[in-house]
Amino acid sequence: MNEEVEEKMVLAHAPVPGYGKVFTIVLAIAAIYLALILLITL
Repeated sequence: MNEEVEEKMVLAHAPVPGYGKVFTIVLAIAAIYLALILLITL
């Protein structure tokens, strides 16, 4: 019997240092900006 074996291909890369901190800062700025808009429109 001829069975086909399917293997999952994994696309992996080495993490780049610094992006986690940048993401956190940008997310915090976006949250503050949205909060200011909400407070101004009340």
